[in-house]
Amino acid sequence: MRRKATVVLSVFLGIVAVGTLSATSVLPIPDGELADQAAVIAEGTIIRSGPSSVPGRPATEYRLRVERLIKGRLGGDTPGGTLVVRVPGGAAANGLKLKIWGAPAFRIGERVLLFLTAGTDSTYGPLHLALGSFHELRSGAQRLVVRDLSEVYEVAESGADGVRDLDRFARWLTDRVAGTGREADYFASRSPIRQALGEFNYLNNGVHEVKQRWLQFDNDQLVVWRAHSAGLAGFPGGGFAELQVALEAWNADPSTNIRYGYTGTSVSVRGFKGGFDGQNVVLFDDFNSEVPGDFKCSKPGSGSGVLAIGGTWYDDSTVPATIGGADIVLNNGTGCWFTSSKRLEQILGHELGHTLGLGHACGDSFTGSCNTGNKDDALMRAFAHADERGAALQFDDKLGVYSLYPDPNGVPPSDGLAPPSGLTGTALSATAIRLTWTDNSGTETQFVVQMKKGAKYKTVKTVQANVTTVTISGLGRGKSYTFRVIAKTKKASSDASNEVTVQTLN
Repeated sequence: MRRKATVVLSVFLGIVAVGTLSATSVLPIPDGELADQAAVIAEGTIIRSGPSSVPGRPATEYRLRVERLIKGRLGGDTPGGTLVVRVPGGAAANGLKLKIWGAPAFRIGERVLLFLTAGTDSTYGPLHLALGSFHELRSGAQRLVVRDLSEVYEVAESGADGVRDLDRFARWLTDRVAGTGREADYFASRSPIRQALGEFNYLNNGVHEVKQRWLQFDNDQLVVWRAHSAGLAGFPGGGFAELQVALEAWNADPSTNIRYGYTGTSVSVRGFKGGFDGQNVVLFDDFNSEVPGDFKCSKPGSGSGVLAIGGTWYDDSTVPATIGGADIVLNNGTGCWFTSSKRLEQILGHELGHTLGLGHACGDSFTGSCNTGNKDDALMRAFAHADERGAALQFDDKLGVYSLYPDPNGVPPSDGLAPPSGLTGTALSATAIRLTWTDNSGTETQFVVQMKKGAKYKTVKTVQANVTTVTISGLGRGKSYTFRVIAKTKKASSDASNEVTVQTLN
């Protein structure tokens, strides 16, 4: 997944991109449905960009000079007029910046084809964010358009997005709007963009190369998350338990110092509107219409459009940039698509990975194909797994997050180093406990025994390879202690064993 500097460069050991954060989960939407849902389809040139005209609103506004109007009316404007496209993300009133990963970015002078929704204040928004935003490229005299899906998490793998011939695509769209449907005849290539066109530079806008991380974990501090009290409409239990499972998936990695906590529900519906409100919240409904376009659920478990968007509030005066907060917003209508707890856990786990600072392991326009078992298994690959694995971290995910949040007591995770199992404990006296476990790794150089102190584990004993029992002394009379065991080599560590809690004798 190496990236050249002309696109997006951020690599850890050639395996996990850790700087380009992406947190927009989508189900692919056919071009015909995109055209049907759009209020306006316009081709033109970006002639201006700047902060939101609404005070305190973290958004970027682009002025588009309309050169071809395929659908809709612009309040009396005709081609040759202009319109304002407002994209979420930008400077907030409190000095922090908001980045919505998956929201499109445009350059002044760039030509685009946009599918738009109408706002309430004479502005427009890109329908389904990156899905409704096409950037023009040229191949000789041929005009082509492509979408930037490098920050998009596809819940259903659709293969390469393809390269469209702009003029043929515009004619097809014009016929669609007029009620004449016909086969798609506008693809210049069905191959990935790099193979069809080589590198293109418009994504290299500086923002993509910002590396972000939380500083609280370095000081053993908790970063707390809340869920909006309304829960996920139509989903049993509202989704609160699934959020906690997804949070714990990242906390349970023994190689990192991550401390994400869940402190219950919130009534805040702030989301990305205005500045950061001091709460990291998962909104199960798009209260502020921050996702341009609703999710369309055709039947339980099927649909198209944006499922969820996520973003970080950050201060880029530091290197790496300091994350000050984060939020996740699920789109309207998504409860119908989540037909199992594991589906919801996987989406929330992936989005939380982005709020920690991880990018995609593979599968988007720049990280390359998921051509190894490690990359293909990753929770953070660019398209979701079509199974019931839920928020399950794999080797690739653990390597990436270890590069950002290494635990002083941990070492990089191992590919295939099996964790100990069957950990049991027996109180020997008022001050001593004996622990016993099963060795499943076979290649470890030592076992590390850790005891829970507060919310985190600390190493209290290290034993040689193949040793499967140890006595922990110097404990308090009649007190309960919780332990786990990790297998290690010189370069790697396994997952942790099961936990066991034992009370010393009185």
